[in-house]
Amino acid sequence: MTLELQNEHSLIQSLYGALTDREGFHGFLEKLIGTVNGCAAQLLVVRKHPLQMDHLWYHGLSDEFLGWYLENNMIAQDVVTNHAINQSPGLFQSALPLLPDFQPGQDYSRWENDQDMLDSAWLVVDSTPTHTFLLTIQRTVAQGPYRESELQSLNRLVPHIRQAVLLNRQLESRSKAASSLASVIEVLPDATFVLDSLASVLYSNKTARNLIQRERCLGIRHDRFSFAEKDLQAAFFRTSAQVVRSSMGKESYSSETLFLKREGRTPLIFVIRPIESSELLAGGALVTVYDQENRALPSAEHIAAYFSLTPAEAQVCENLVAGIDPQGCAERLGRSVATVRSQIKQIFQKTDCSRQGELISRILSALLH
Repeated sequence: MTLELQNEHSLIQSLYGALTDREGFHGFLEKLIGTVNGCAAQLLVVRKHPLQMDHLWYHGLSDEFLGWYLENNMIAQDVVTNHAINQSPGLFQSALPLLPDFQPGQDYSRWENDQDMLDSAWLVVDSTPTHTFLLTIQRTVAQGPYRESELQSLNRLVPHIRQAVLLNRQLESRSKAASSLASVIEVLPDATFVLDSLASVLYSNKTARNLIQRERCLGIRHDRFSFAEKDLQAAFFRTSAQVVRSSMGKESYSSETLFLKREGRTPLIFVIRPIESSELLAGGALVTVYDQENRALPSAEHIAAYFSLTPAEAQVCENLVAGIDPQGCAERLGRSVATVRSQIKQIFQKTDCSRQGELISRILSALLH
């Protein structure tokens, strides 16, 4: 006889509650970890070719570790993910039987050693020709491996997990609130995209569609942004996940800026902001793309006046907004890199920002109309 999970009824309520909860599946994952004595859990949307994470809900992993995982493309060495993308939806399994044939790279030892990971209970929730929906629950060495009886108890949740994820996908694709946003963004002058809580592109305005057709370094594949620049692909994934979490009230307000390089031309500026609307199922994000070739950016004079900065500080901001890094700012302005970095710290204090991307987003939001 399969033993019932502790707080099983509450877990199932939390799972279906994720369909309308502003935090999405994050709360369910937190409750699940506590129930099964895990240390971290993720519900991932994994693109099969090329292998990459398109979205995730998670609990128990630090942003610093997640950033390292993405920047080093650790999914390519992830034994569970590489096995799961070739499997049909099934039941929970332990990762330990996969390890004897696993040949990890040097970097992968950080996952096992620094995080002290021993085992994962994993479940292929759903599989399409292009994506796998995967749930994993990790345990440390101290917590021990998953016993067969524990996996069987987890399997009691499988029909509910599968149904909740399917409903979430159906509801997201039919979001009426996003539809109303479409008419609003159509009149905006800059290329604008609406992302749902899976970071899929729900709507884009005419300027955005023209941009996609015109730029070879940028595309939309399977309703998701696709960048020619691999580092930017990982950065956009990480940033959009954080911004969407912010829109759910999971984190403090977060906006970010990324730059897409173009050979022999100025970079495209991507500003990503949360859509804080209870009508949008589980949150979303607004992506505005500024093209410096047909859009004048804020001048140092305007930046200084609006944010009460010194002329020297405003000059640094003017360059940052254009996609120039601190080293480039120093060369352009005839200052040392140390001076520029010191001025950036002063600017952060005056504007109540903590990151360059947040600062650039705030400047553009305030001074471009």
